Amino acid sequence: MTAEKIAKIQAFKGLISAPFTAFKANGELNNDIYPQYVDHLLKQGVKGVFVNGTTGEGVSLTVEERKLVAEGWVKAGKNKLDLIIVQVGANCIKDAKELAAHAEKLGVTGIASLPPLFYKPSTNDHLVAYFKSISDAAPTLPVMLYHIPSYSSVEITLAEFMPKARKAIPNFCGAKFTSTEVRDLLNCHRLPGEPFKVLSGFEEVLLPCLSCGVTAAVGATYSFMGPLALRIMEAFNKGEMEKARKLQSQYLEAVLTLTRHGQGIACYKAVMNILGPIDVGQPRIPMVPLSPEAISSIKEDLKKLKAEEWSKM
Repeated sequence: MTAEKIAKIQAFKGLISAPFTAFKANGELNNDIYPQYVDHLLKQGVKGVFVNGTTGEGVSLTVEERKLVAEGWVKAGKNKLDLIIVQVGANCIKDAKELAAHAEKLGVTGIASLPPLFYKPSTNDHLVAYFKSISDAAPTLPVMLYHIPSYSSVEITLAEFMPKARKAIPNFCGAKFTSTEVRDLLNCHRLPGEPFKVLSGFEEVLLPCLSCGVTAAVGATYSFMGPLALRIMEAFNKGEMEKARKLQSQYLEAVLTLTRHGQGIACYKAVMNILGPIDVGQPRIPMVPLSPEAISSIKEDLKKLKAEEWSKM
């Protein structure tokens, strides 16, 4: 089973949404949204989800809430989504292991984990030990590192870490690479032996990541800009580089414009709510919802950016 799931992750090409966790007005989870969200993603050309990551505010949820979110996506995505990867990282290893075991019980495609965010690993061996402990709790699932140094402040060289991890953890298969350090990304695709699956995690540098060997990408904006990202991938795969660069420039402009109004996830949630058809609510503290003035500005920006064209397949 493990080998089959690793092969499934390795073979996946295309887009994976980092879905928003929807909250009601009282701050509690909106657990009714998953079926509609899955159908919306499929219409966007997105066939996988990376659950409880940064966009999903995973670190702001309780363990029980994270389980409920994972359960919602698995139930709604069954026989519809190609990949369901659940982020299980936590500062408390018992919490991380509990979430990993729960994900295995649900039958997800794989799990990923942030590194510890307070007692940070000082060496690759320390980080391997953390992942080995998580893997032991879910031995049949592929395991991936969620590498996002801009948030975690855990600076490692992925091309050095991954071979060490695989040697100690047979079901370790790759990483979500949310970084702009393309030299490391390129080296990840030059490693000897069985290739690792490295998922691009920053939409605004999708094209450079494709040129380094990436074939699949995870992103918050794929919930409402998926078709535009797919056009970048299509142009790259056809060798239409000038077209790919223009589309990537359009994507970068949109990201920079929309995130100037506040915290990134808060801005993207506002965009999701404006464009519809799903209302994902406000972000949870410590992220701060946008002011009414900021939301009005985003609406004007969406008109200038011609957001209606993003969904054209």
